[in-house]
Amino acid sequence: MGKKWLCMLLALCLFAPALAQERPKPPKGQRRALLIGADYFVSQPDTWPAAENNLQLLADTLLHDQRGYSLIRSLAGTIATLDEFEAAVRDAFSGARPEDTSLLYISTHGVFDETMGTANAALLLSDGETEERLEAENLQRILDAVPGKKVLILDACNSGAFIGKGLSGGADRVFFCGREYKVLCSAGGSEASWYWQSGNEGSVKGASYFATTLADGLGERGDHAADQNHDGLITLKETYSYLCDNYAASTPQVYPQEDDGFILYTYDLAKNATLPKIVTGITFEDTVLNAGESQVSFSFTVHRQTELYYQIVYHQEGKWQFAQAQQFLDGEQLDGTTLPGRKQRTLSLDTGAEDAYGYAMLLLITKEGEETQVQGSRLLCVQPAKGEVTLGVKTTAACIPMNGQEICILAQHDVPCALTVNILDSEGKLVRRLAYAAPSRPQQLSPSANAFYWDGRTNSGEWAPPGQYTAQVRTRIGGKTFLAASEPFELLETH
Repeated sequence: MGKKWLCMLLALCLFAPALAQERPKPPKGQRRALLIGADYFVSQPDTWPAAENNLQLLADTLLHDQRGYSLIRSLAGTIATLDEFEAAVRDAFSGARPEDTSLLYISTHGVFDETMGTANAALLLSDGETEERLEAENLQRILDAVPGKKVLILDACNSGAFIGKGLSGGADRVFFCGREYKVLCSAGGSEASWYWQSGNEGSVKGASYFATTLADGLGERGDHAADQNHDGLITLKETYSYLCDNYAASTPQVYPQEDDGFILYTYDLAKNATLPKIVTGITFEDTVLNAGESQVSFSFTVHRQTELYYQIVYHQEGKWQFAQAQQFLDGEQLDGTTLPGRKQRTLSLDTGAEDAYGYAMLLLITKEGEETQVQGSRLLCVQPAKGEVTLGVKTTAACIPMNGQEICILAQHDVPCALTVNILDSEGKLVRRLAYAAPSRPQQLSPSANAFYWDGRTNSGEWAPPGQYTAQVRTRIGGKTFLAASEPFELLETH
């Protein structure tokens, strides 16, 4: 096992079928971006240089958006009070009109006590000497004053609580619900968010896994990998789908859940990326494995000769065991490097006996000189080879989809498994398939569950009529199918 060049240092307390929709067109209007980060804190551990590097990643990505931004402003470590934050938002987005889009990215520690409700969720504004809480209600109040569309990207622990997602007990209050808001969060309300660092003191590199994956999916560095249909327009739904597949450390959250009409990023199809990542095109044969079947096969493309490592991190006792990570050098050549080209590899996980199920994270890492970079990651779900599974389904009681509300479906399961989630009408007919054999994730929900969200649309993209519906969850272990259904819930009309 090679030397561990990559260290996970701190938690930043910081699948569904495509709908038949006409491809969107880039909206008119100006775009502005405000990027805010904090690395030095009073009440939490410092995270330098993660937030600072996150801002650079996002700024570099937005600069290459084909539509152009009239303003991209980065504020690292200078916003420590609510008044300073409000003034920064007001100044950056001054002059915004209803046809404009304002993007706000925040990288910091997130804090949240579920027993006190979602209104208690907060992001820390800090310069290392002064520190204040930015709670969801205040953030929405400040952004409500900005005309036009608002894109909110939160890179922090528990950030999903700001949109009421990824919570064990559901949301008592939901913010940023409406057509003018588009939101991406790096973790569920009950989850931590993580960053990586590498290098020696004085030359430290690093950023959050979320920001790195987001920049890879949108920009030239990752060859615009989030663009699933290769049309030069990357929608919010495509971005979220890419994050779900390629961002393994936490569970990304999005609002609206199925927005394939809002374009987050555009690029020129005729222009070739000049600085691609060292490794792109990572694909896996399967990310759901059975205990006792330890091999995982995948392929990828290397763009230049490099030292390539594989790191496997296991999820135990409710958290990722980074300190016990296994790391292996690919070592295709005698000098330890790997040559450019398309590669196919098979690795073995330490799953051991047939009852040794759980989750693992596989990272591809390159090292050049003293600098290491995370090139990609995948979450691996190792389910039991046989045995019984206890399933349960809970949903919110009702929602009004036309008002932007969504139904939360908690698919409870006592072991890792591949989940199929269906929405049925009152006659038991399939209305919408939210996920098909989707690997469960360690979402830190209690009891163990995965959260899915339905926006009220059918498989054909039409609004489902008002009435009663149920959520059905299915999994298959050892050749046996297990099934559970929720109590009926209601879709309501707008009054």
